Amino acid sequence: MHLTLLALALSLPQPLSVSASGIPPGLLPYEKIAREYAASIGLGSAAPEEILYEDVLAKHFLHLRLGAFDLHFPVAEMDRRSEEFRSCSIAVVDAQLKWLDWLQVSQPEARVLREDLKALGAWIKGSKWPTPASGAATEPQDALQLFHAPEAILQAGGRAAEVLASGRLLGPPRDEPLCQGIVILPSRKLFTEFVYFVGWIQPDDSELFWQDAVRDWGQCIFGEDMAVTLEYPSANRAADDYASSTPMNERGANVLQQQFVQIAMLSLFKHFCGERAPPAFLGGLSTNLVIDLFGEVNTRVDGDLRGKVTEAIEVFVPGGASSGGVLAKNSADSRWREKQGADYFLPTLRASQKEGATLQKGVKNRLACFCIRSDSEAEKQLVAAPFLGAAAAKMAAPPAQFQGDFAELIRSYKSCFICWLQTKGKSGEKASREAFAALLRNLADPGRTDEFEQVFQVAYGAPLSNADADKSSLEGQFLLWLSHQK
Repeated sequence: MHLTLLALALSLPQPLSVSASGIPPGLLPYEKIAREYAASIGLGSAAPEEILYEDVLAKHFLHLRLGAFDLHFPVAEMDRRSEEFRSCSIAVVDAQLKWLDWLQVSQPEARVLREDLKALGAWIKGSKWPTPASGAATEPQDALQLFHAPEAILQAGGRAAEVLASGRLLGPPRDEPLCQGIVILPSRKLFTEFVYFVGWIQPDDSELFWQDAVRDWGQCIFGEDMAVTLEYPSANRAADDYASSTPMNERGANVLQQQFVQIAMLSLFKHFCGERAPPAFLGGLSTNLVIDLFGEVNTRVDGDLRGKVTEAIEVFVPGGASSGGVLAKNSADSRWREKQGADYFLPTLRASQKEGATLQKGVKNRLACFCIRSDSEAEKQLVAAPFLGAAAAKMAAPPAQFQGDFAELIRSYKSCFICWLQTKGKSGEKASREAFAALLRNLADPGRTDEFEQVFQVAYGAPLSNADADKSSLEGQFLLWLSHQK
């Protein structure tokens, strides 16, 4: 299996230098760490070319198919961290139900799918998950069977997986089944070891994985699977320390589940929409789905992540950078995160709009103006919409000292705009939600050929944006609505 590394519109702060061997130089002993992981699963004497990634998953990980997701959890971690596995499993089932609410799919098969997902979620919540034997298996250790799920639950799981894999609720069936494999590696130490291990057994791709930055990544995509950790890295640790960690839930209740859902659902949206929707729009959807599900989004997936990376400027414009990995930030929250998105960032966004309108005279569209602040908050800078669509493609990055606040502005803007689109984009909330559902179904339907911005025109009767971000466009209508908020 050829492995390729993918990121979510992020880039590393500086180019990696590569040695003559093709491996980026660094402090961490990548091969030694990989061999230590191999030894921990009984493969200490095996040569890397003798080890198959698929065999490792089959023999040393529990497998749990939940709708569109195929979760893998290390058997050896079940004695200590099974409740985290359970909570992530419940959350990803609930997230898919919320997504179906958004889509408003009404086929009889969709109603069956809902009931099947609800039955799976209820069983997971009420069942006991004993620690399974840690010996190697000859085939995948299916959690539903291992934990003695009743036949009705086994059938519900099979039906839900088949329906979502086919994609037929959202257009013609797909040629290739839609499924996102997620390898859950609960500790930072285990996550780093596993990523280096994959680089060791796939030497053609080792330069993608043998990087010191892995110790800070929150996820890593290779092939059809995605590895996700359930811990943040500790702040101020030594450069060669890849094991020190901070529990995600120290940031607040359910942060671990929020982070897992945001990452998982973003991957699902990408699977269904492919290249028809830019990563930033899909990222905004995943942010708002978390808010709808948990009442807030207290995660470290997007926004100002400069503690570890430089985020690409990428709004609702097709394309977007894809290098590096997603990293967590340990610094204090900005003004944009005071309520963790419980209000879809509306008050702070409106305050920025008010302040932006006072920064420069003679601006044609004062509603399009926003104020961002420097890292010290001593300086102010005017930035102006359009931030969405092709009209924003030529937007210049602000000076370096303003880029953190600008990243938070864009994160908040995406979330608030999508919420407005879903609830106020048409006359009345019912019509708005119907139009939003039609937009999402169109983007996920491989039989449709509309370009990204054409989908908005079809669903709402107005272009996504234009050069002036005026009220003839959806973005302009949003800006006008925002100006009327307190």
